[in-house]
Amino acid sequence: MIKVDYNKGILEIKPFSGEELWKVYHLIDKNDLASAETTRVVKIDGDEKIRRKVFMKIMVEEVEFDISSETIHLKGRVLECPEDLEGVKGHYHTLSIGVGDRLILEKQEISPIHEKILNQEVNTKKLIVVAVELGTATIAIVKDYGIVESNTIEQDVPGKNLPEEHEASVRRFFKEITNLLREIWIKEKPKIIIIGHTVIRESLLRFLKEEYKDIHSAIVGCFHASGGTISAINEFLKSGEMKVVAKELKSIDEILAIEDLLKNIAEDMAVYGVEETWKAVERGAVSHLIIHVKLASRSRELLNKVTDMMRLVESYGGRVTIVSGKHESADKLNNIGGIGAILRYRIC
Repeated sequence: MIKVDYNKGILEIKPFSGEELWKVYHLIDKNDLASAETTRVVKIDGDEKIRRKVFMKIMVEEVEFDISSETIHLKGRVLECPEDLEGVKGHYHTLSIGVGDRLILEKQEISPIHEKILNQEVNTKKLIVVAVELGTATIAIVKDYGIVESNTIEQDVPGKNLPEEHEASVRRFFKEITNLLREIWIKEKPKIIIIGHTVIRESLLRFLKEEYKDIHSAIVGCFHASGGTISAINEFLKSGEMKVVAKELKSIDEILAIEDLLKNIAEDMAVYGVEETWKAVERGAVSHLIIHVKLASRSRELLNKVTDMMRLVESYGGRVTIVSGKHESADKLNNIGGIGAILRYRIC
């Protein structure tokens, strides 16, 4: 839940899921004022200390998102606190915001980038992707904002010149994969996708069908991949097959947009970097503008320029994508300056 006062720049936030918390993370900038209930160690009699819940306001200097616990950590100097803790003012404190916690955020401005983030739908569905090759498997949880967890299993498997040992070892390997998969799957029972080389992938499918029919029934796709590592999963997330089976996940749209940008750069049908993108936008040559969400937070001047680009592109019918996910493609976008544009025509 996010209530917004656009005139005053105030957001009252109470995230209902980890996905919405990730969305909130991208609404918070340095120098925002953040108020929330927190815990502070205070002295009572003599040297005795207790942990006490208090309401504090800080000026944000650092923002972090802990993926494993799905918690936002906001660090900054205390501006307001209870009267009996006046000595705390001016000192550093960290506010930790999790699912269900209330946060009041006061911003100097709610920019068009913030507005786009606010208007994005939050999808709480997730997928499990299992990449497998002989002796190596990786199980990844993919949420609306990208890969949030991955685990790798490795096991020595004897060659087929020792058929009995080979067969027994493969079954142990599949059993180990399945035990971990069930641990992850059993809570919410999300859809499962199996990827890998044909022979080993099909063997795992047969094993699951024979031994674990409930897990087998949750499998919605079985596709070729280069191996059983996280790299194979990252490659698969860029594929058309992933788009078909996970069309509801925003992270997949982001990944495909960035990969399309990179392909068009190689064909001289795209530009990247702030200055080159600005020139293309001014000429009306941009069909799709792609911006990393954290780009504009670097400076006021950059925010103004990015905002102008967004408005111009949309005014002549172009698309704008704000990338906020946690995936390899987002890192690639950052590596080329955090912004790029696919062109309507080549610019000489």
